Order: sequence, then structure tokens, then C-alpha cells
Amino acid sequence: MRGRTAAFVQATGAAQGFSQAFGGTGRLGKTVYVLLTMDCETARCDVVPYGLEMSGSGPADYEESARSIRGYVEFAGARGYPVTLLAHPEVAIENRELLLELKRAGTCLGLHVHPYKLRGRKYRYDLGAYPASSQREILAAAIACWGSAIGTEPQYFRGGYFSANDSTFGVLEELGFVGGSLSNPGRVLPDHCSVWSGAEPYPHKAHTGFRQVRGESDFVNVPVSGAFNRPVTRGHAGEKGFEWSYIPHTYDHKEVIRDVLERFRVDRPNFGTIVTDTHNDQDYSDPNHPSSQNLSLILESITEHCNMLDLTPVGITLDKLCDLVMAEER
Repeated sequence: MRGRTAAFVQATGAAQGFSQAFGGTGRLGKTVYVLLTMDCETARCDVVPYGLEMSGSGPADYEESARSIRGYVEFAGARGYPVTLLAHPEVAIENRELLLELKRAGTCLGLHVHPYKLRGRKYRYDLGAYPASSQREILAAAIACWGSAIGTEPQYFRGGYFSANDSTFGVLEELGFVGGSLSNPGRVLPDHCSVWSGAEPYPHKAHTGFRQVRGESDFVNVPVSGAFNRPVTRGHAGEKGFEWSYIPHTYDHKEVIRDVLERFRVDRPNFGTIVTDTHNDQDYSDPNHPSSQNLSLILESITEHCNMLDLTPVGITLDKLCDLVMAEER
């Protein structure tokens, strides 16, 4: 089993310091954490036709990937927000220098996996389709590849399509992962083994026997923040569920933010978190690109609605948020 990069007591102290710097852990329901993520996909030129049929997202090549990744980080940074990048092993290899540069500047790096996009071309299904033994095999190989490129093994994870089953959290904890953003509450997408109906909607310690509820593990899960009053019968991935801040989609992003923040005001969660996502096939270096425009709208809407509701938005990376949750719930 891999250990954390620092003793838990050190992580706890760092989390408490971070919390104090931003006025508390959110216990009073005043703080809204804003987690901007990107799933960095294998370039399409590097994926077999079957893999592209399963998931067509991703850049044409790694030059496009680098332009999208850098553009996203710089676009968000110019507006005061840090970024979390969940990178497929192939991206960790081909965009290594860029990822290391961004990591040194404060970007959080984690692992992203579509099994059928791995270069070994061995797997045909999404992660949630496999039993624990196969998930362990898939992830161990991805960890080794990602770690050889970045120099340290990944500690944070998201599966493609938010695919997982009741074995996944236990396997991730066993392999030494600290946390991730695995769930999309309300999503029903059986074709990709991604079913999160009724799932816990706020950041929490995962349950290693039943993925939808809180548990007592040492793995922190940060769910996507769905707009529960805005159901969809067919979302961007073909799923039933709710609108959420998937940046490239044509959801009404301003209304999504309003809906989520209204729920936070009522629920007063310790860690009310808005999680955005995108892919490295969107040109964020172009401020007029539709995804750049959507991201601007999302961030402006967060500021506007937080001001109206007397809430305080705080940009955060996945590692820092996991530290806060673990410190609160230890």
C-alpha cells in the first residue's frame, strides 16, 4: 500500500492552517469552495477505434492538449482560481514538462482513467464494469505509468464518465489514493456503469462497501454539485440526471449556479463545493472560444450569486479540499 506524501498529522495541520486563513471550514455555511477541474484525455490519435466509439472526447494530438491545458490554467488563474488536472497516463507522459511546470506553480495533479484508452489496448469497458481484482490491475498499471512520468505516484483520482461500483473506493484506498472526485449525484448512465442516483451530494469520507453514502475510510470523495431542480433526460454524455457545471455544454450555467447555491444556503453544508469539469480538447487560449465564454459566465455567476446570498467563494484545489474534509471528520 502506498502511503501519503506526508504524515497525516502534518496534512491535518496544513488543512487547519488553510481553513483558518479562509475564515473557517465552512461550518456556518458561509464558504463556497470552487473546484475547477479538467479531465486530460489521451489524444485521439493515440486511441484505437473502439476506444473512440466508447468515448470521443480528447484532443486530436498532444500539442492541442498542451494548448488547452495551459490555456485553462492561465484563464482561471487570471481570475484568481487554481485548477486541478486529472490526467490520463498518456498525457502525463506526452505533456510531462508542462504538467510539472504547472504543478510547481500550485496546480493539483491527479489520475484519470478510461480503461479502453490506455495504450495497452487490453480493456473494453469502463472502470465500474470490473470487479475489484480487475480494477486493482487497471489502476496499478496506470499508476506505474503516470508515476514514472511525473516522478511521484498520483494521490487523487476520477474515472472516465464517473464510472465506479461498490468496490472502487476500497480499491482506491488500498492503492494509497487520498481522495478524488468520482461521483455525479443523480447521474444514471448504465451503459458506462455510472449510476449515482441518491448519492451523498457533499464532500465526505467514502464508504468502502456502498458508494452512495458517507463512510469512515481514509479516502475523501468530492461529488459534482448538481442543480437538483434542473433535471435532464439526456445530458452531455447521454445520461439522465441533473444539469451541472460541465463547461463545454450548453446548459444554462447561470441558472445552474443559482440553483446549487440556493441549495447550499438551505442545507448549510460544511463543504458546499461547486465542481466544474472540462476536457483538454477545448481551446481556452482563445477568450472567444465557447468554453472560455462559458467559464467566464460560470465564474461571474458564482461571484454575483454569492454576493446576493451573503456567501464567500473560495477557489481551492482537490488536494487542499481533501485535507480540509479529512481534518474535519477525523
